Amino acid sequence: MTQLGLKSIYNTTLQEEWASGIDTYLGATVRGYPNMFHIYGPHAPTLFSNGPAAIEVQGRFVGDMIGKLERQGVKYFNPTAEASQEWKKLVSHLSDITLFPHTRSTYMGGAVPGKKVEAMCFTGGLPLYRTHIRAAYDSLDGFELVKA
Repeated sequence: MTQLGLKSIYNTTLQEEWASGIDTYLGATVRGYPNMFHIYGPHAPTLFSNGPAAIEVQGRFVGDMIGKLERQGVKYFNPTAEASQEWKKLVSHLSDITLFPHTRSTYMGGAVPGKKVEAMCFTGGLPLYRTHIRAAYDSLDGFELVKA
């Protein structure tokens, strides 16, 4: 994602922002990039689940969110800094109770020279991940919403 040249509303690139570590909310959105979803990427259960199953869970979330936001007249949404920080803490905690932090593996971003070694993916399993993203969908907590 960092190679796409994406620029945030703060006029910074994702590559610049993530130089000190990955920052997402739900492994599907990034603060400063309103109305942008990504699937099967960092902080999602990407490397720890069946690809099509993970994509189905995230794809449903994205489609449902777009529909809900349109029905509610939301012009744009942006994850909050607090929600992103809490998500990163959860991803890190779930990783820390495994052996992954004791390696420089792909699972920790250690396969890329110069990249910060940190939890790359949600290790809590697809059912728990689905619980978290559906709760965010139901409540819209963790998002700044601007109505049209």
